[in-house]
Amino acid sequence: MPEIIVKLKSGRYPIVVGSGIVRWLPPLVERNVEGGRLFVFYDAQFYALHGRRLHSQLKRVDRRATEMVIPSGEKSKSASVLNRIYSFLLDEKISRSDFIIAVGGGVTSDLVGYAAATTLRGIRWGVVPTTLLGMVDASIGGKTGINHRAGKNLIGAFWQPRFVFCDTDFLGTLAVRHLVAGLGEIVKYAGLMGERMLTPLESYLARGDLYHGRRLARLISLSAACKADIVARDEREQSERMLLNLGHTFGHAIESSLGYGRLLHGEAVLLGLWGAVELSCLTKPARRNSLSGYRDLIEGLMQCVPKRKIDADRLLEAVRIDKKRSRRGLNYVLLERPGRPFISAAVRPSIVKEAVRAMLRMYAVTGGANA
Repeated sequence: MPEIIVKLKSGRYPIVVGSGIVRWLPPLVERNVEGGRLFVFYDAQFYALHGRRLHSQLKRVDRRATEMVIPSGEKSKSASVLNRIYSFLLDEKISRSDFIIAVGGGVTSDLVGYAAATTLRGIRWGVVPTTLLGMVDASIGGKTGINHRAGKNLIGAFWQPRFVFCDTDFLGTLAVRHLVAGLGEIVKYAGLMGERMLTPLESYLARGDLYHGRRLARLISLSAACKADIVARDEREQSERMLLNLGHTFGHAIESSLGYGRLLHGEAVLLGLWGAVELSCLTKPARRNSLSGYRDLIEGLMQCVPKRKIDADRLLEAVRIDKKRSRRGLNYVLLERPGRPFISAAVRPSIVKEAVRAMLRMYAVTGGANA
């Protein structure tokens, strides 16, 4: 199978992308279990749709495989659900020779990955992402964690998986809303990569078939390769990896100020990307022409984002405590043009406020129906 390799100083692991490849999962898992026990955690919604099929595949590796189903949704990224996972693993007498698999979207990989990182000071794990957002972003790079009332992903650890296995057939039962949320992250990569991603993304959207497997696989592979390349150069987000937060400073603040789960992560990122473009243009008006096409792309997808009432003052307060702040100030990822991102800690608060209010005005006009 074609593989994208994440190459780190500490080792390497594959990202596998394809259609109808689930039969190749057992040999990949078997190479990693190495005689230990297998623990599998499923997102509840995925388990209801596909759990029996995947269960039968993984039982071929370890008939003793122990399974747990965890609740779907962003609210599951909490200390209470994490403690349930700890209790389950410790009651089952897990050891460091065992192996954990997270099956689900970004919530599942964040939550289960953090449990793997912190149980017995580290258990080996792998990811089977089942959402578009999970395949293109959340499962890659070893970021794990849970949310706190003070902000999103403020408690976590870097803990790299042994593999990421993406069977695009699982996307066929994904709700359109969750597919659009995944596209939010792909649009982010278009901002980072420029034409190399913009051209296939625009072609995919123009076709009008969001479930087109071959085109989706192409977008997933491009996104995964981009992230793998950046993570290889900056595993622990000391410099270049911060660029992957394009749109996320505002996006995370939207999620936090609204309450987790009111918008999906990728939906909030779409709004945050529009805000990042506006902030880029406010700090240098000459950028408006070079970013106009990218802005139009974001606006088109914002029509699919449900309307929510977002309080500007609460959002700005959430921005101020973003985890990417440093002694110099808050680091914003901005764009000179698509394909030319940069990081700036020299953005005046008054301009940030102006960008946020412009973003919320645009959202009020373009956002989808109340839901």
